[in-house]
Amino acid sequence: MIDEEVMAFAKDRSALHEGHASCRQLSENYDEVGMAGELAFGKMFGLMPDLELRPEGDKGVDFRLILGLSVDVKTARKAYNLIHEVGKPFADLYVLCQYDDETRSATILGWETGFTLRQAPQRDFGYGVVNHYIPADRLRPISELRKKMLA
Repeated sequence: MIDEEVMAFAKDRSALHEGHASCRQLSENYDEVGMAGELAFGKMFGLMPDLELRPEGDKGVDFRLILGLSVDVKTARKAYNLIHEVGKPFADLYVLCQYDDETRSATILGWETGFTLRQAPQRDFGYGVVNHYIPADRLRPISELRKKMLA
């Protein structure tokens, strides 16, 4: 379950970006869903999610790992694909998480490099936004990334 501090931050972040042209909240409790994924990743790697309010957003970087590698955690209720909007800057690594409304928590499904995601096919999934995408079942296991980071 998401702790209260993180939940409060998610609500504050939603309020901060309300009405911004770049903010498309395509699902209910969008920021809470995203924070649940960041929390799951942070717990696995011993990192704390960034709880600073950023009026201009996080520029697609949720974490920085060793050697400065940037990580963008993508979380969805229906996490069928790892997606990234065409034309937006890429992080070094992407992680896909599945959100569960009942437990209000997320499970990590897998990861891929930004280089690979950049070369992936493109598609509009019905929201008027074209994304690069990789099906969840084709992602690398998170254990592989853990092993690389702990080596």
